Amino acid sequence: MTSQSEMTNYLHAFVEGMISNGVVQAVISPGSRSTPLALLLHRQEKIETFIEVDERSAAFFALGLSKTSGKPVVLLCTSGTAAANYYPAVCEAYASHIPLLVLTTDRPHELRQVGAPQAMDQFHLFQGHVKLFIEMAIPEGSKTMLDYSYWQGMRATDTACQTPKGPIHLNFPLREPLLPDLTHPMLAEKTTEVIVGKKQLSESQLMMCANAWQGKKGVLVVGGSHTPEEAGLFIELAETLNWPIISDPLANITSNSKTSPLIMSCADLFIQEVDMNHRPEVVVRFGMLPISKNTMLWLQSLNEDETMIYFIDETGEWQDQLKQVQTAIQVEEQTFVQMLLNKIKVQTSVSWRNQWINWQKATEQLLKEFSEMNTLNETSASVLVHEKMAEDGQLFVSNSNAIRFLDRFASAENNVYQLFGNRGINGIDGIVSTALGMCAINPDRQNILLIGDLAMYHDMNGLLLAKRYKLPLTIVLLNNNGGGIFSFLSQRQLETDDFEPIFGTPIDLDFSLVAQLYDAEYVKAVSLEQLDCLLEKTKKQPKFQLIEVVGDRQDNVLLYEKVVKSLREIFGIDYEK
Repeated sequence: MTSQSEMTNYLHAFVEGMISNGVVQAVISPGSRSTPLALLLHRQEKIETFIEVDERSAAFFALGLSKTSGKPVVLLCTSGTAAANYYPAVCEAYASHIPLLVLTTDRPHELRQVGAPQAMDQFHLFQGHVKLFIEMAIPEGSKTMLDYSYWQGMRATDTACQTPKGPIHLNFPLREPLLPDLTHPMLAEKTTEVIVGKKQLSESQLMMCANAWQGKKGVLVVGGSHTPEEAGLFIELAETLNWPIISDPLANITSNSKTSPLIMSCADLFIQEVDMNHRPEVVVRFGMLPISKNTMLWLQSLNEDETMIYFIDETGEWQDQLKQVQTAIQVEEQTFVQMLLNKIKVQTSVSWRNQWINWQKATEQLLKEFSEMNTLNETSASVLVHEKMAEDGQLFVSNSNAIRFLDRFASAENNVYQLFGNRGINGIDGIVSTALGMCAINPDRQNILLIGDLAMYHDMNGLLLAKRYKLPLTIVLLNNNGGGIFSFLSQRQLETDDFEPIFGTPIDLDFSLVAQLYDAEYVKAVSLEQLDCLLEKTKKQPKFQLIEVVGDRQDNVLLYEKVVKSLREIFGIDYEK
């Protein structure tokens, strides 16, 4: 048997190991050293492959595929700096618990640290941002090494999918010749069954929670990303307890078939402005904190002598930045909620529920009275996107202002769609590519990306994926010519000469030319009515298009401040005292 045949069998065994544990998609960035793995993946009928020459874009695209499908996705690149370009997406995958299998190919050991071209230290390249690093052995053809290769493929895939999910890095040192023996008959396929149980509480532990919560003045706080089905369970728990529920936009609670007046979609606007005579006796948090800074500050203000705080920590990673939890419950969230629902027998008083509902309704009514919500601007456009989503649509929302517009101003709707975002590290790089990964999973649905101009600029290379694979993503571009988020932050106190070049960062791009370059249709929206019509069409005719909404950074701030000032007047808090 030749060395080519041995390498081919060895790598084929690894691919079979991944397939046995659920891998069905791979994203490949072309290169020389990765040739044998790239060809074997590309020729494997059970794996759908995507080709993207830009490694950073490829990695975020894989992130979007996995985020949307819930399945592990393979990333493959050649040696050298190609792998380093995966770093931002790997960090995001680790922080947001997305199962990626990052396969980097490498020079063999005798060509490392001797000045060989396209060689760098890839050992533990991603440091603490992967669940596991595996340095694969040099390919050999013995049965022992074939079993080893299969086992590593199976093990890595399983480890990526275990709670907490996350990326696995495998580094493959390969010797030349790099072309696999494609005439050699492949080994017989192997399969391995993996049976996984769920982490749950005992009957007595469940009753302890039920007794501690039922009948008490409580609040549910839900962070992290959840499917509509999972979100529906949280809403059901809130209704059973008679508690208000505050959530992150990505929790998909405000876009759910289960509607409830207990959904506090405008909590970010009112929670710091109301006169809360009675603090909650109990707060139950699921996962990471929601995006709302005002909600975080409110939680931070709670006195541990008055309020018991419980943290449902599914991952066991203690991701509680406030560090105020008195009881941490490490359990699978959905199983816990399902079992707990049957234990709650006593509801909290109606008065507790009603004061929160009144705050929410008053805020919603106030927003309707602002003329700015009925004319085209970045805030109203963001809310309209939320309202016009199709029943099975998919919306990807960028970081910085875009997701905050939804969090502050979008009311709960019963149009059941799924909202996605990259909220692990909260960066604006790779947003376009991740959204295209989302679109690739369900291209026949309405797929929309809500994004700002700087985030769009950061990842314009990703648009090639839409062109190449005919992905019908509608991009709603909020263009305020710069970093609009900084107009809300302390940096806005700076003089214009300092603020504009460093934080305002205008880029003065003509995005119609960007759309032209990548064969996307382009429309510049001039009214809310026109945007409404364009979004309505996306429900029936998904297509690759860019809809630009031109905004003004300062207008966004003025509207927010105007709303907060009015809420203070309505709720009667005097901040001058």
